[in-house]
Amino acid sequence: MKKRILAFMCALAVAGTSPNLLPAFQVRAAAREVMGKSYYISSIHGDNSKSGTSEREAWETLDKLKQVKLEPGDQVLLEKGSVFQGYIHLQDVHGTEETPIKIGSYGTAEAKPRIDAEGQGVWYQSYNGAVDNQKHRSQGYVSSAILLYDVDFVEVSGLEITNASDDFEFFKGATASASQIDDRMDRTGVSGIAKDGGTMEHVYLDDLYIHNVDGNLEDKHMNNGGIQMNVLPPADEGATGIARYHDVKITNCHVKDVSRAGICVGYTYQSGKFNGKAISDTVAKTYGHTELLFEGNYVQNVGNDGIVAMYAYRPLIQRNVSDRAGADLDGKYDITSKYPDTNQTIFWQPFCAAIWPWKCKDAVFQYNEVFDTVDCQDGQPWDIDWSDGTVYQYNYSHNNGGGCLMICGVEAYQGMFRYNISQNDLKGLIGLADANPQGKIYNNVFYIGKDLNTKMFIDKSNYNGAAELKNNIFYNVSTGKNASEVIVKAGRTYANNIFFGYEGQTLPAGSITADPKFVNPGQAPESSQAGKLHNREVFDGYKLQDDSPAINAGTLTEGMAKYDFFGNQVGAQPDIGVYESGTAETVLALGGDSVLVEDGKIKRLPKTMTVGELKEQLVFARDVSLSILKNGKEAGDGEKVTEDMAVKLVRGSETKEYAVELAKQLVYRDYEPDAQMRAGVTAGNAENGSSQWASSSDSTPASNVLDGNNATIWHTSWDNTSQSDVWIKIDLGSSKPIARFTYVPRQNNTSGIITKYKVEVSSDGNSWTQAAEGTWAGDSSTKYAEFMQVNARYIRLTGIESVPMNGSKPAGSAAEIRVGYLEEEN
Repeated sequence: MKKRILAFMCALAVAGTSPNLLPAFQVRAAAREVMGKSYYISSIHGDNSKSGTSEREAWETLDKLKQVKLEPGDQVLLEKGSVFQGYIHLQDVHGTEETPIKIGSYGTAEAKPRIDAEGQGVWYQSYNGAVDNQKHRSQGYVSSAILLYDVDFVEVSGLEITNASDDFEFFKGATASASQIDDRMDRTGVSGIAKDGGTMEHVYLDDLYIHNVDGNLEDKHMNNGGIQMNVLPPADEGATGIARYHDVKITNCHVKDVSRAGICVGYTYQSGKFNGKAISDTVAKTYGHTELLFEGNYVQNVGNDGIVAMYAYRPLIQRNVSDRAGADLDGKYDITSKYPDTNQTIFWQPFCAAIWPWKCKDAVFQYNEVFDTVDCQDGQPWDIDWSDGTVYQYNYSHNNGGGCLMICGVEAYQGMFRYNISQNDLKGLIGLADANPQGKIYNNVFYIGKDLNTKMFIDKSNYNGAAELKNNIFYNVSTGKNASEVIVKAGRTYANNIFFGYEGQTLPAGSITADPKFVNPGQAPESSQAGKLHNREVFDGYKLQDDSPAINAGTLTEGMAKYDFFGNQVGAQPDIGVYESGTAETVLALGGDSVLVEDGKIKRLPKTMTVGELKEQLVFARDVSLSILKNGKEAGDGEKVTEDMAVKLVRGSETKEYAVELAKQLVYRDYEPDAQMRAGVTAGNAENGSSQWASSSDSTPASNVLDGNNATIWHTSWDNTSQSDVWIKIDLGSSKPIARFTYVPRQNNTSGIITKYKVEVSSDGNSWTQAAEGTWAGDSSTKYAEFMQVNARYIRLTGIESVPMNGSKPAGSAAEIRVGYLEEEN
């Protein structure tokens, strides 16, 4: 596992936080002297004929802001208790780090100032082409109560926001036609757009109450729901830079009764850069969002997803509560019988999860609580979905319709689920969807009581992914338990798990079936506390009694957490489950959180890691002293780790040392096309100028993809192409390492752009092995398929789906193609 938690753990010393818990980010800045102007607006005491520059001179309506160009340090203050019909839209407005622009409140009333958009504040959103799934809407009109369009260094707090509709008929069962489902306008409480200003920084949303936003339940990538921030293609990226977000904090917000998502940041026109299982730090930091924090939010009865982080580098999602995500997907949307002429057999994409990532690198989800997620196609609280290095830890879930955890898709890579509690989740605890790569599921407690028939695994036909399960406790005392299910199955590996209450089941070899002897299981709270998190003490029932067979019975494994669910330090002989008892251990050994300890070495250490950071990553018994030595002397915490250092463990007279090994930095290199490669490239077919309406100048041979010119393309025949003809093959001339396929679509048209693909490799050109598969956006951005490095002579791209020619004819095209390999960088 690569570095994920380190940056947060290193803040401990600075923040003075207890080492037993990862720290919360400090969101509220120190009080600053107001440097700019303040504008006051009151629906109670305001008058638009006044200046608006003091409480006594307050304006009455929000539209007075249209005549103001906000500058750094300016404030817009709405009087508490006021109700405004209207909206606040800002475009190309920028504060500074020292003097951000603020939108907030004033006055002594208890009620927050309220903005009722009611379908006003309409603006146009366009990605200028298809998004990652062509069925998702990519352009249209949006109504937003607050819009921050190319706005940064802005802070919005202390407001109530609605954007309700009186034509929400479909959800009242009174719709007249299926088109009303698709054609609803998208609506948002707060919208953010980054487009023509490069990186938008310092966007803080705090203490907002957003409710009754009646958007379009189907539109995932439009600004649609409670809070949504997305990134559109710039008019001139060369001049303005890559559009993205940096330093976004969404904190202490209550989002209720909205369609679609509660909180989402955010889709990007650069989505094609994130294709492939492994997402490099460079790609994520260059094209994705950085320093993204969601903390202390309460999403309640949201129509679809609760909280989603998208295309982000190391986002932190912590201490949030989700109550009944998917509220608009409760099974009422089977429209087949009502509309037999529609091509929809069910409401399109009737699935959601509560708190999850999409195409993020090293996302961390911790100390969150989720309950009552609606049972839809998915319906889980936690979903490791098409992302690299996701960690879920220290979370609590109960009564979620789809179960507990889904690991979803072929690009759900290096996911980790550890030290979480699931109590009385429904249907199936774990879903291993769509042949996902191996997920790691360690040291969790899964409790099933009452009269539930919850299975251990969701057993859909396509749920055949892999998982490694270690040190977990599966505790089933339900009176309605499933008598038999398949637990042992290809792709699932087990070690040191306890299965209590699974009498008569075929269990993995070596499983423990004894009572783990919890203190008082099944008694964790199942009430919401109005969106507030529970104190850790309420989970004490899942601690272990002193004579529990789970104590010191776990296995030390890669990705071992430093701390347990309750903040206790984990040892080299970990207990099974979420609690580390502190019972004396008998072995002297090291484990690692985000570092690998193997064969007497500590491996994969970043070249920038300090001694202090390494100490924080190492797992060892509490009665062991640890030191890091260089030339026989103890190294200081601020020193960089070097390979001439050693890590020494001491317990009494017993000692043990581990060598240190730094990580190898690998980079992608492309093979330069040569005459042999250009002569050997072939395709299913190609336009040769003989098709109807074509001329000799329209010839588009396969060799064009290796000529270094984006203006020349390969395109399949205009007349006689089936989808099975949409493939192109590269002959490298001899067997070589291959780890990446780069696809540059045509730039002046979308015809033939491949949107669903598979990449295969071969040594002889006859027998093929699949290396990668996935989807790409139907736009002109460069796309990548990355996979484990193999040796092969041939590589073939097949377009399973592609943008049709003239709206209907199957087609395939490419401007350039490159084949790459991994090389160690000096």
